[in-house]
Amino acid sequence: MEINEIVEQLKYYTEDLPKEALKEAIKHKEEITPKLLEMLEYTKNNLEKIYYEEDEFFGYIYAIFLLAEFKETGAFQYLIDLINRDEDENEDIVDYIIGDDYPEYLPRLLASTYNGDDKALFDIIENKDLNEFVRSSVLQTFAILYLNGIKDRNFIVSYFKKLLEAKKEEDNSYLYEEIFVETEHLRLIELEGIIDKIFNLIEDKEEIQELKDIFANERYKINKNLYPFKPCYEYIYDTVGIMEEWQCFRYREDEEYEQSDDNKVCEYIISNRVNNIENNHDLGRNDLCYCGSGKKYKKCCMNKDKSKDIEKLDFIDHCISKAEWYLKREETKKGHALYRMAWFDVKDICKENNIKSISEYDEKYEGYDSLLNWLQDYDNLLEMCDEEDKLYERLELWDSVEEIFDLKNEKNLYWKERAIREKANTEFRLGNEDKATKIIEEYLNEKENWVWGYIEMADWYDNKRDKKHYNLEKAKNILLKTEQIKDIEDMDAVYERLESIYDKLGDKEKSKEYDKKWNEYVHRK
Repeated sequence: MEINEIVEQLKYYTEDLPKEALKEAIKHKEEITPKLLEMLEYTKNNLEKIYYEEDEFFGYIYAIFLLAEFKETGAFQYLIDLINRDEDENEDIVDYIIGDDYPEYLPRLLASTYNGDDKALFDIIENKDLNEFVRSSVLQTFAILYLNGIKDRNFIVSYFKKLLEAKKEEDNSYLYEEIFVETEHLRLIELEGIIDKIFNLIEDKEEIQELKDIFANERYKINKNLYPFKPCYEYIYDTVGIMEEWQCFRYREDEEYEQSDDNKVCEYIISNRVNNIENNHDLGRNDLCYCGSGKKYKKCCMNKDKSKDIEKLDFIDHCISKAEWYLKREETKKGHALYRMAWFDVKDICKENNIKSISEYDEKYEGYDSLLNWLQDYDNLLEMCDEEDKLYERLELWDSVEEIFDLKNEKNLYWKERAIREKANTEFRLGNEDKATKIIEEYLNEKENWVWGYIEMADWYDNKRDKKHYNLEKAKNILLKTEQIKDIEDMDAVYERLESIYDKLGDKEKSKEYDKKWNEYVHRK
């Protein structure tokens, strides 16, 4: 594709994302950069014309994201000039150009194109005539630069301290909430004393306690692969991947989904939930609660704000329904994103309602799919990924399962043991072999006859794709330990693996021996 042809395809908005043109632009980075900068210059000089004309010029969006991916510092001043236009009568036009998602993307765009001009950023952050949310987004730019080694810790601590010291009592700008957030995420313990100055702005006392807990936790470690760092504190690096998720390129897709059986079933379940509430508003105190918990109404939902849970449950159902629709189309990235969003709301519901098990959640809330099912699907998606950030997300998932649900309860034994296995497996894949082994062995000290602990460790070394750790002798010796343990169950799984390992080692006699043991064990069961 010729450069001029690429530029023409990137000038105007179309319902379908011009993926090929974007990919070609990335291939021809050097040749197309001047053309993209020209698009930005044209945009800056023709804001009103772009805002009012009907041909939907869209080149500025493609240009700024591509230039950010290229780390083109020439685009930085364009963004600065655009933000500073927010002071005058062009405020609506600037919002139109930046877009509704500027809090998410603006700091990443600025950090990706950063040219070293700190004063330009200071002037925006400290300008009280500008939109407070834009100022807060620009402040986050420094957090991204710090996490990527461009700014040192002393710089960001000193600047935050300066802003806090200059705060007027009557100034309740969101900027100070943003300082609080960044202080928590970056564990800026140097600000512990002065941060009290903005506590009065934080209504959520749990949020304040979280910050204090982080300050007190000497083991706290920033990990850029964990939420919130991965999605919010990284440079722009995948323009196509980012834009694929945008609603403006998914209208046709949404129309297809709305006509699907998945959506029709989801809407039916949601409407039933609403009808149940409307039909049960006259419940007596001692009647069974409408929510299906099996408890009396007075001891369950009588004094609750039902709208909060209902809104979250509807959102969860929409997420799960569409995630499963995406997975049928083999669009795993989109399905994964929806599972993640749904899980955040499930965590909130469980904490707010003191729900201590997955089965309790499923009994209480009838949804599009049971939590038991889709949580495992979410984990399976993460398990299939080798990307470091997805592995950390998997650890985060199982940490939160352990945090929310009472896994010490015998009824949750399956989930307790699964959490141990999945966390150990993930640590191993992240290269933390000793830590992974310790997780399994600590539980084996408590329950020696847990056969799946031995199987889990053996499987790590019986994987040809992992050339570094592939060690059949080690896998064999781990499994052989189980034969010395009294009252151990599920030995058929051990015998099956030993039969396979001996076969790979070329010991046909031993392979036949364990094949025979497997048959005898299965028949006894």
